[in-house]
Amino acid sequence: MGHRRDMLKNHKPLLAALGTLAALLAAALLVWLALVRPELGKGRAETISDDFSASTILEDGQTASQTFTFDRDLLALGVEFYLPGEQPAGELELVLTDADTGEELARSTGVMDYIVPDQYTVLGLDRPVTGGEGRRYTLTLTPHYTGGGVLAVGHSSGVALWQSSMTVDGAPVDGTMALQVTWQRIGGYLTRFFLLICGFGALLAAFTVWAALSRKVRLPRLVFVLALGLGVLYSFVLPPYAAPDEKYHINQSFTLACRWANFFSDEDWQMGHVPTTTSFRRVTDVDPTLQDENTTVFTWEEFTGTLFTTTDAEFDSHQEYNELQTDQNPLLYLASGAAVFLAYLLHLGFTPALALGRLANLLVFAALAAWAVKIAPFGRRVFAAAALLPMTLHLAASFSRDAPLLGLAFAFTALVLDAAFGPTAGRQLRPARTAALLLTGVLLAPAKMVYLPLAALVCLPAVQLGRHTRLKKTGYLAACLALALVLNTGLLAGLSDSQGGDAVAVYGVTVLAEGDAGDSRAAKDRPAEPDEAYEALICGENTLENYVRRLYYYVEDTRSPAQSEIDFWVQALEEGDVSPVELGQTFLFSSAKLDSYAGGSDILSQASLALLGHDLTLDANAGLADYYAEGGPTLVYKIVYSLPECEQDFAALGLEPGVMDDRLPLDRDTVAAEVEAARATRATQSVTDEADSVTYAPGYILTHLPDTVLLLVRSVVENGDHYLRTLVGGSLSYYTLDLAWGWVAALYLLLAFAALPAQDAACLPAGRGRAACALAALLCCALAVGGCLLWTPIRYGTLYGLQGRYFLPVLPLLLLTCLPRRLAHVPDGERACGQLMAALALVQFGVLMNCMLAVIAR
Repeated sequence: MGHRRDMLKNHKPLLAALGTLAALLAAALLVWLALVRPELGKGRAETISDDFSASTILEDGQTASQTFTFDRDLLALGVEFYLPGEQPAGELELVLTDADTGEELARSTGVMDYIVPDQYTVLGLDRPVTGGEGRRYTLTLTPHYTGGGVLAVGHSSGVALWQSSMTVDGAPVDGTMALQVTWQRIGGYLTRFFLLICGFGALLAAFTVWAALSRKVRLPRLVFVLALGLGVLYSFVLPPYAAPDEKYHINQSFTLACRWANFFSDEDWQMGHVPTTTSFRRVTDVDPTLQDENTTVFTWEEFTGTLFTTTDAEFDSHQEYNELQTDQNPLLYLASGAAVFLAYLLHLGFTPALALGRLANLLVFAALAAWAVKIAPFGRRVFAAAALLPMTLHLAASFSRDAPLLGLAFAFTALVLDAAFGPTAGRQLRPARTAALLLTGVLLAPAKMVYLPLAALVCLPAVQLGRHTRLKKTGYLAACLALALVLNTGLLAGLSDSQGGDAVAVYGVTVLAEGDAGDSRAAKDRPAEPDEAYEALICGENTLENYVRRLYYYVEDTRSPAQSEIDFWVQALEEGDVSPVELGQTFLFSSAKLDSYAGGSDILSQASLALLGHDLTLDANAGLADYYAEGGPTLVYKIVYSLPECEQDFAALGLEPGVMDDRLPLDRDTVAAEVEAARATRATQSVTDEADSVTYAPGYILTHLPDTVLLLVRSVVENGDHYLRTLVGGSLSYYTLDLAWGWVAALYLLLAFAALPAQDAACLPAGRGRAACALAALLCCALAVGGCLLWTPIRYGTLYGLQGRYFLPVLPLLLLTCLPRRLAHVPDGERACGQLMAALALVQFGVLMNCMLAVIAR
């Protein structure tokens, strides 16, 4: 019996781990049966036209047709209907055919009794239709009524952009049918993803239970394993672009990688200084599904499905995007930028580059957090709990600069506590420990200036840096302050910025003023049947609309382009999604036009008429056509758009002409797709309202103290739950994914348990040292609040942008120095560590499942 008890005792950790694994897997299976399996039919749709501001009644037997182009597979079609009178009865027949061959591809028949007006009615096809790039389809709808009610099919008022008109019994209708195509079903992938994430989470929890009971894994190693393992799971559940403001951090990391690639490139072009209003990535680094911060089940499928892709793009390939970066400080992006640069060298695709960048940040954080736990003289449970909170891991497993910042803050705090209150407090630190302390402080200080008080704790009297301690501390503080100012005010920006000379001088062209005499003359290259009244209209006034109309008229002989296309390109020019020169290039150097020029006069005439509104071949500048022999039509075009007259005309419209794109030929549909993608990305980015420019500046605060106090009180009352959630991770992603309050309460209870000192604890902070540490932590929190206050417009009722995660870097110091110690103690510190880690792993399993269910419900 005694031998059997010993065997059971020896195997108790393993049996407990296996029991934990079985219980968690069973819970995951039950949740899948109850909540996940019903969602397997989720579909993904794309709108062909979403404008249903007009409608046309379909009589019995009439057929409404719409021709459209779609690249992906077709599984179902949705059409917008209105009910002019009573609910119609009968059958609605849908037929999908190939628009070019007339072959019937699929059909669907449904009853009209359940059609709900003013929303898409989806009809599933009797068989899936395999898509193809540029494939054209014709959809026909024919109602067969059995009662007095009729249907009206919704369509746009006027033909939609890039679409054709709808027809009824062959007669055209001035509009495009409101149409939605379902092209993807999530199906069994959702089951596989959910169960795999739950399975790995259960394995981590079971391993933690075994490690806690067996005590065979030291706490620092266990923290590293859990931070890395759980961080990877968070990276899958909340993929790239899902973390707070991650798109800006991704832009900065990729721009940094492009800068390095440009440095090692053989190209003559030098990137130079890049303002924070633009970003660089490779040409192939675009994925609208991944770049949507609102994570869905289809984001999971896109992320895992493209995780091992490669690209043919050169490592120094680059494309400029009108997308914001965070700031000019590259310090906290070195790890993620280096990982992205490595992906460039290995020709990995966009998704693996994103995954590598996230993994680099996670490794840095996990290593620093584990090191902090290892070197902390006390409060190891506090450091472990802070490192394994959902919010901490969510940030650590992202491109956010908070990933290395949190690791540096935890490591620096542990080093300071060890130097000031550890066993060797008051004695000279070892050279290696001194170097580590000063290095982490110097890296931490310029990262975010609100944490400067934390970095200043090196000046505690008990921290001895050897000979010339005061001089070293003075130099350290000076370095921290200098780096903080330099890296956060952009003083280094522009040192490598290279400016090009005047474009006309570069090409060595002497341009005569319009109207000067000259000998060269050429026939005006006008459309086959000139319309003098229309020419006077589009050349008379300098507007963007007239510029676009001139391109259509003089280059493509189109007098009446669709107004929707004109408006599209005018908006693209105004918003900076395309430059005037690049837009002109899509007309003058398209696939159909590139090799059509008979000589220099041909391209000079068309380019000058489009860009300037008059023909340079008819004045003293006709000789510019001679440069055709030297550089072809592109050189002539470059000379025209580099003329001072061209620059002045567009400057009057608030634009710069721009330069040609490297791609030749360049078609309008390619640029149109890029413009639409830029608009979709920009729709998710923050913009500043002019009314928000008046904020709580120091002068305003001093003269409006009561208003400021009321603002702070309202913020606590109205947003207190938000601050509590965002500290531990109760609200993740862009704070659109909320956990159940039970998990939030459990996390705070675990933090409280972690802060309880052990009965045999020694070297706890006391006296002035403890007061100084508490003051530094509280001052960091106050500076974070103050920074948000300075950004808050005076018309706001609560603080702008304040989030609980801003207090995470000083959370360990707050818990160790500000909480009372006489309330309770834990009898066994080692056992408490094991209990804490096991509880954290189990709670994290529940949190990850909660996150997945929240995403699935979208």
